[in-house]
Formats: sequence, C-alpha cells, structure tokens
Amino acid sequence: MGGMKFEYDESGGKFYYFLLSVYALILIPATYWLWPKAEKRKTVPHPEDTSNFAPCRHKHQLLHANEPNRRRRAIITKIGLILAWIILLVLAYRVSLIEIEHKEYDPFAVLDIDREATIGEIKRAYRDLSKKHHPDRGGDPEKFKEIAKAYKTLTDEEAKENWKKYGNPDGPGVTHFGIALPKWLVDHQNSIFVLLVYAGIFMIVLPVIVCIWWQKSARYSGDQILTDTIQLYWIFLSKTSSIIVKRAIMILSASREFDRNRNPLIIDRLSDNVELPKLFRELPDVQEKTKERPFQLPYCLKARTLLHAHLHRLNTLSDNLENDKGYVVKKSPYLINEMINIEAQLVAMGHAGRLRNAPRLDTIESTMKLSPMITQALWHTKSPLLQLPHITESQLRFFETKKRTIKSVRQFAAMNDEERRSMLRSITDEQYDDIMNVLSIYPHLTMTVSCGVFDDEDEHIITTGAVVTLTIHLHRENMSNVFNKEIGSNTSAAINTLDYEANDEQADDKENRGKTNETSKATSNTSKGQTTSSKTNNNSSNKQLTTTTSNKNQAKGTEKDSSDDDSSKHSDDSPSTLRQRHEPSKDEMNNSENENNDEENPSNTIKKSRKNSDNDEDTFLERFQQQQRKRETLETKAKISHRVFCPFYPEIKQECWWLYVADRKHSSLISAPVYLCTLKDKEEVEIKFSAPKTPGHYVYSVILRSDSYFDVDVMENLAFDVQAAKEMVDNHPQWDFSDEEGAANNKADDEEFATESDSDDE
Repeated sequence: MGGMKFEYDESGGKFYYFLLSVYALILIPATYWLWPKAEKRKTVPHPEDTSNFAPCRHKHQLLHANEPNRRRRAIITKIGLILAWIILLVLAYRVSLIEIEHKEYDPFAVLDIDREATIGEIKRAYRDLSKKHHPDRGGDPEKFKEIAKAYKTLTDEEAKENWKKYGNPDGPGVTHFGIALPKWLVDHQNSIFVLLVYAGIFMIVLPVIVCIWWQKSARYSGDQILTDTIQLYWIFLSKTSSIIVKRAIMILSASREFDRNRNPLIIDRLSDNVELPKLFRELPDVQEKTKERPFQLPYCLKARTLLHAHLHRLNTLSDNLENDKGYVVKKSPYLINEMINIEAQLVAMGHAGRLRNAPRLDTIESTMKLSPMITQALWHTKSPLLQLPHITESQLRFFETKKRTIKSVRQFAAMNDEERRSMLRSITDEQYDDIMNVLSIYPHLTMTVSCGVFDDEDEHIITTGAVVTLTIHLHRENMSNVFNKEIGSNTSAAINTLDYEANDEQADDKENRGKTNETSKATSNTSKGQTTSSKTNNNSSNKQLTTTTSNKNQAKGTEKDSSDDDSSKHSDDSPSTLRQRHEPSKDEMNNSENENNDEENPSNTIKKSRKNSDNDEDTFLERFQQQQRKRETLETKAKISHRVFCPFYPEIKQECWWLYVADRKHSSLISAPVYLCTLKDKEEVEIKFSAPKTPGHYVYSVILRSDSYFDVDVMENLAFDVQAAKEMVDNHPQWDFSDEEGAANNKADDEEFATESDSDDE
C-alpha cells in the first residue's frame, strides 16, 4: 500500500532552489524601487534657477548642496544592485549543475545483461554474480540483495508486471516529498537552538518593532502633526473669536514640533543665549517679555524670533540660526493648514451651538495670511511688489507719482514696456529681465460660480435649511499669456481688487433693493437661484476699475433679457395676443382633455406620478455618481500644480489655494475651506453649505486665496434669495386609495397574471 515519506535535503542541493526563489522575489522589486531614476530635465528652466537675484543663488546652492552625496549614493546603490544580480546568476548556475538524484529501477542493469536476454542467460548471470557477491564468500550483502531482487523481477511474472506498471517489483511504493531545508535544521539535537531563534524573532523582535512603531505613530496625526500641537491649537483658538496676525504667529511658534523634548531634530545650543538677545533689539514685535505660557518658554521664544527674522529678511544670522530658521520655516505651512482646519471645526461647532466663542472670519483670514507671509518672507502690510526680485522699498517711490499709481503686481504687468523700463532705470538690463521672467509665471485666475439645490424638485429655488451646492470652475493661466492676449486685441488691462468695503457696500445696496422690490422678487426667484459669473484676480489695496469680458457679456445678456421682457409686456396688449388668449390652441385643447381624463381615471395620475418619481430617482442617481467620480479623481490626483517663486523659502514649493464661502457682512465662515493642491490648468470643485434658516435676500462671497502669493486672490459675490420651505403634503393624490379603485387595481392585477388554465376555464 502506497504512503507518504518526507525527506530532508541531505546533500544541500535542493536548498539552492529555495534560496534562489526567495532571493529573486526580493531582488526584482528591490531593483525596481531602488534603482536611481534619471531626473527629467525641463526644457524651460524656472526663473528661480536662472535668476541673478542673491537669495535665488543662495537657495540654488542650498538645494544642490547635497548633490555630490546624492550622486555618490546613486553610484553605490547601482554597484550594490549589480553585485546582487551577479549573485543571482551564480545561484542560477549552481542550481543548473545539480544532478537529479532520482533514478529508475532497472533489473537488467543490475544483472549486467541485455534487455533481449533469454531466461537461460538471466539464470546464468544470476549464478555468476551470486557466487561473486554472496556474503558467505566475502561479498557485499546489499549488492547480493539487489541481485536477488533483480532476478526475481525478471523471472516472476507478478513481480515483472509490477515493475513494468509501477517501476517497482513490489507494487506501488511510498510517495516521497522533498523539503528544501537541510536536515540539521530539524535534527533533534539542534531543536533547542531552533526554538530559541523562533522565540526570539516572533516573541521579542516583532513585538518590540510593533511597539516602537505604535509609540511613534500615536504621537502624530494623519498629516504628521504632533497630537500635542493639535491640542494646543484647540485650546488657544477656542479662547477668543478674534485673533490678529501677530497673535497667530505666537500660537504658531508654540508648536511642539519646535520643542527639543518632543522633537529630536531640534538642537539647543549655548550660543543661542548670546545670539537671540541681540536679535531682540532688531525685532521690536517679538514680545520676549511676555509671561503667558507657553509663549515665555525658550523653545517658543526662539521659534518666534526666527519667524520674525525671516519676515524682516534679516541676513545677519549665524549659520546655526540659519539652519534652525530653515527648519522652522519649512514646517510652518503644514502647521498653518492644521490651524485652519481646527478653526473650521470650531466654526462648525459654533453653528451647532456647542461653542460660544467661535472664530470669526477675520481670524481665519489672518491665519491664512501667515502662509504667503512665510513663503515670501514679507509682512502682509508691505507692498506686494516686493515679491518681485531686485525691487526694494527705496524703489517703491517711483511706483507712486503724480502721473501714475502702481500698487499691485497686475497693474505693474499691465504697464507699457517702455514706461515700465524707464520707471526701473536704476537697475541693469539683466535684473530687469529677471523681473519680467518672474512676472510671466505669476498666476492669473478666473473663477465661475453656479449654485443650485440639486437634491430638491426645483433646483433654482433655495428654501430655508436646504443644502446649496456650489459648482466652481477655476481656470489658471500665467500672467504672460493673459497680457499677450490683451495686448494683441488692443484691450485695456482689467485691474481687480479684493476691496472688502466696496463689496460690502454693494451687498448692502443689493439687499436694500431686494427689500424695496418685493413684488418683483416673486418673478425673479428662479433667475436668481442660479448665479453664474466670472472675475479675474483681485488686489487688496485698489478699487475695481473695469470688469472682465465675461461680466460684460453677461451684462449684455441680462440687458437683452430685460429688453425682451419689456417687449413681451408691450406685445401682450396687442389685439392679436388678446385673441390668442381667448382662442385656445389645439395643444391646449388636447391638454385639457387629458386633464379631464386624468380626473376621471385617478389611476392614470398615480401611474404618471410613479413614472416621474422613477425618472427623478434615475437623475439623482446619475448626479450622485458623477459627484462621486469627481471626488475620487480629485483625491487621487498628484499634489503637483506650479512651482512658486519664493527665493527666501528654503524648499521648492507648489502652488496651493484655499477655496471657501463666507458672509462678509456678519464676518462668518459659511463652508469649510477646501485646500486645493492640484490646480494646474482647470479645476472643478463643488462646495456645499446649508441655506439660512430665515427667508430673505443674502449676499455671500466665494473666495479663492493663495497660500504662496499676495495680490492674486479672487473673490466673487453670490447673491440669492431664500424662500420659506414648503409644507409637507398629507393628502397627496398618490396616497389616496378608495375602495372602488383598490378593487379595480386588484382585478387588473389578477387579469395581468392570469394563467392559461384560468383563461380556458372562462
């Protein structure tokens, strides 16, 4: 009877198969991930890499300081991988030389006779070999057993049949399973050492690794921010509803990432006690004498001092403080984004009535201003023109004269080239080219907003408490493309602004107009429910002079609509229209007949309502699937947009934007800010918020704010009317089932599902 037998590798040949398989499984993916990738060279270099501006050169040297070490590591990695592949080839060659140990049993070879031998020749060979190898005559007993077995196989019919059928004269033998492990590994004498190794790996090493990983991961949130820092933000941001920029800097400097006890990357030096007090004299707003915890702690005071030194663009810091400042500045944008997320959560808690001092809109915007301040090393009160290279505060007096007033980057870009060059005649041509190269990559955005209530029957009517969905289309261009188009078409450059006071006044005027024209509101609700408009970049220091072409076209369209309405009103008074009013058309007659039939047959109305409900469900499902696909594509996009020109920021930074809805009149945030990091060319974003609970006319603002630049923000006012919510209908015809109608429906159902036997019986 056949059985199973496990055989361990005695000679060590099979172990090479196991080793080769495991080694190849590790080496192939390791080569794919570890082989140094060749950097893609851009055809058009970034102005930051080619500029002759001193901070740009310093940043270029800083970014390429580790280039020799990076190349050395790449060469070492390549050599290591090549050696690993050589070892793999050697193993493969060693495996190919392993001989197959399994041999088939051949009785003719044992008796050393030909396969065509007769019985007499077999017996003669057996007698000769048995005399030679018999144990009584000094022969080998094992050899004699093989000779006897071979003789029996060739002379016994049953044994010969088994040999031909199973390859063994004794019948089906034992199934052998080879294990590619050396026998000493499972030997009884070595079992203690093997168990100790297993216990050390699975009971000591793995638990320690998991414990260390858990302790490190539990200290950080999903965005690699310390949980202690998040708790500190919650405490300070919930204390008061209004926070200015300097207070936000103090809260930012108190982050635990800058504390040596929580972050081992921070280095405390004795020289800080000498160098930091010198900086206090040059930085008046550090507030080094504050007694509030934790702002008086040494780590917080040092981080706050370095942030102020960065915003003042001080170049007198020592090398140690420069390195510390670089770490603080690199970490700050991530911490600022976390502060904004916490403020948005606090605002949501305030709307729900769970928090008394919810952050106001100016608090959130003050926090947002920190990001471009740190990226550009510029206070928000300074001129945005200082973001450009080679322009200093002493040169700003040439931008504001009796002939011209240039306060924004867009105004500067809209100037004539000759006039702009004459205004900057104090700089060289190379420096002027640097300015124009940087100006050409500045972002220019256009925003189009449309709103509706997609989950309701009428999408264009906003009721109290309804969920309003804003669909925002963003289009980003380089400023050079925009002004080339405008210059080519001989159009004047539009200078937009984020003048909040002017926008508030416009909002008040619209609201007053809406209150006085209550009679016209009822007819214009559907047209105001969906507002679509577009604006270009806004400037925080200038008033809006002209509007974009899209607004002009929209204004023309509204004028046409109003003229058409007026003409229709006048045409209604003509005799022909009066006759048409009294003489119904054929379609109206048919519709009236259909309505009478529906009144006579209530089941028809029920069927129609069911069809309409099914169609509504299908459209709602399609819209939901489209929103889900948009959300998935937005989440899976790589966070790469456009490189920012920021010579004072120690790393390469990508453009990111905050998009949110706000009520500027009441200084409140309506929707949580959406952080966009994938705006390359065009982007479509959906924002949802709850409509006010009281009916009336409202004006909200949709704001797109940059985290990297000043003077590129976009704001669009959104005016809409909110009506009272409809009451629930209790006695809908769809839910009225009379006894006669129920009996008729049951009879129709019975007739529909009647069988052949039932019809035959009838």
